[in-house]
Amino acid sequence: MTFSQSVKNEILKSLRGVKTCCASAFLNAALKAIGFLSIERKKYYFSIESDNHEFLSLCCNMASNAFSVDGKIQSYNVNAKGAAVYSCSFDGNLGEKLGLTLRGDGGSLELTRVTQYIIPQNECCKRVFMQSLFVSCGSVVIPVADTDVGENTLRAKYHLELRFTDEDFAKAVLDGYSQFQFKITSRKNYFVLYLKDSERIADFLVYLNAMSAKLKLENVIIGRSMRNDANRQSNCISANIEKSVVAAEKQLNAITELKRNGVYNNLSLPLKQIAEIRENNPEASLDEIAAILNISKSGANHRFAKLIELAFK
Repeated sequence: MTFSQSVKNEILKSLRGVKTCCASAFLNAALKAIGFLSIERKKYYFSIESDNHEFLSLCCNMASNAFSVDGKIQSYNVNAKGAAVYSCSFDGNLGEKLGLTLRGDGGSLELTRVTQYIIPQNECCKRVFMQSLFVSCGSVVIPVADTDVGENTLRAKYHLELRFTDEDFAKAVLDGYSQFQFKITSRKNYFVLYLKDSERIADFLVYLNAMSAKLKLENVIIGRSMRNDANRQSNCISANIEKSVVAAEKQLNAITELKRNGVYNNLSLPLKQIAEIRENNPEASLDEIAAILNISKSGANHRFAKLIELAFK
């Protein structure tokens, strides 16, 4: 199960037994986002398609309990990944009861084009509306592969989106939920609202009542932070080791040069001492050599600088 699927399942479990006003908001969002009108034997039907059977069952229950409209679910086809896709059909008058359709000339049903008033004003309904939108047309990806804190072998990034076919509806949602600071873009025939910041995605999951998903996301954030800190420390240690090796090699070359040109025997006792310790401890760090001589690190560094100056002046 993908992270996106687990979020949707968690949302659906939290929506059992909602109030009638919230049921209206849920169905409004689902039908507006992914619903379409069809006609069969001169009778209109409102239909939605999804690979989530539980979602469609919840839609049927809400339509029946709140509006006395029955829904029928049937297996429709198989998607590109081999999973079943289901179709749920409602009598066309459900759209009229929700304000999504109206009767045109000649009694035909038409989809309403007004979207600016579709976002609910009541906070409970507004939340349920967004929950329905995410289950209907949303997805979320986080950078985790086999385990929550494992390596991101798939190179995924934080990304949450809602995808719409209606630009006006997408902009209405953008304005109605401005607190989340969605970005909007177009992709092929769709209009997409998206988030890429992990903290904003976490806040959005809380709003959806997907608390388990939010905790999983936080584990990923913490795990990545720990790995990044460890990598930075490892890189720093490696750089320091490389720096020490280069410095030690330069110091040994200076000592060799001092012996070659006959200057070594005339060195002061402190310089001879540090030269002998370096020759006997070619891999020792500056801190370790300073400790052997019981002097400061800067003192040891000063002596080596003097040796190099004498050797190559």
